[in-house]
Amino acid sequence: MTPPGRDYSWLPEHQFHTAYTLAHVDALIGRAGEVLYDYFLDPGPFTLENIVDGQIVEVRVKKLAPLPAAVARYAADAMTQLRALIEHTIFAEVEYLLGRALTDDEARAIEMPAATSEAKFVEWLRQRRRRDLLPLHDGEPLVRRLRHLQPYQRVDIDNHPMRVLAEHTNLAKHRTPAIAAVRLGRVILDAPEPAVTTMVGGPLQVGDVLAAGPSGKQVPLTILPEVSIQRPHTKTWHIVMKELGALQEWTRTTAIPHLIAGTSDVSQLPPGLDITIGHENVRAALSAASEKSAVQRSLWRIQAETARQSLTEILALHHQRVDPAVIRTWLDGLNDDAVMTAVGRMQYSGAQQLDRVVREMLAEAVTATGRS
Repeated sequence: MTPPGRDYSWLPEHQFHTAYTLAHVDALIGRAGEVLYDYFLDPGPFTLENIVDGQIVEVRVKKLAPLPAAVARYAADAMTQLRALIEHTIFAEVEYLLGRALTDDEARAIEMPAATSEAKFVEWLRQRRRRDLLPLHDGEPLVRRLRHLQPYQRVDIDNHPMRVLAEHTNLAKHRTPAIAAVRLGRVILDAPEPAVTTMVGGPLQVGDVLAAGPSGKQVPLTILPEVSIQRPHTKTWHIVMKELGALQEWTRTTAIPHLIAGTSDVSQLPPGLDITIGHENVRAALSAASEKSAVQRSLWRIQAETARQSLTEILALHHQRVDPAVIRTWLDGLNDDAVMTAVGRMQYSGAQQLDRVVREMLAEAVTATGRS
């Protein structure tokens, strides 16, 4: 049965391929997330050192760990597949509307423009090979849909997803691999301290001073690195998983349904379709597929790993005194969902319940590991 609110009758059989490619894109983004997770966990993006310079202590970058090359390449592959998906959708729609296969010359006319003005879009339509295809005549439904998705429809043209996707894929396909780098996100002081200065976010190199303050004062701080990808046309840097997630989401929830159905007000195609197996009933498989994207899964995994560390420290403070190694071993044996459930048990417990919840967790840890 189709869950309430999920109806894929809008997706015709000749466009089933869109669901498969979206799932493939999600798998590629998931691989990028896995590489990044391991990179942040071990060895970590950078090693820090404290350097005393007179009355000032500086937190400096001692060593930068090389970023795995797979990150940029998985990202480029995912974006290339997204752009291909959009063009495959247009191709399939034109063939369906014509009721016949396209000739080689006609097939070469099928693409997704990323026009920065109405004049450029019209110029694209009027190119000879497209003039011969009725579905690509101005005024036809498919052309209205293409026009709706053009970058010039937004005031901020450079940030339109189709423009961003086109620029990234043009770079990756024709010039160089995608450009990704480790950068400093920000430095956060855990408590306000006017005497401490911090580096603003940006590129990192060995010797950079991330924070500096009086040598006699301890100030806890949090340093947040990020792995970013550079947009070719603006030269701005964007966190790679956020960039991939935004482009995937726009393609999945806006571009594809609009090209096929003329609206995005339809049940969205889920990213979690399993394409390692065959599906006799594609719509039924879509209804059963996970709606959680690779970016969401990656974020959940990172949150769970952070929670493991925090829970270990918090539970070890209890006067019952269980070895932190025992607590961590127990938490490592739990899946991410169970760890986040444990966090929720503590967050939503009142003051009187909290001690009982902590005791229960410690008992679970001792029982699961056979140690105390």
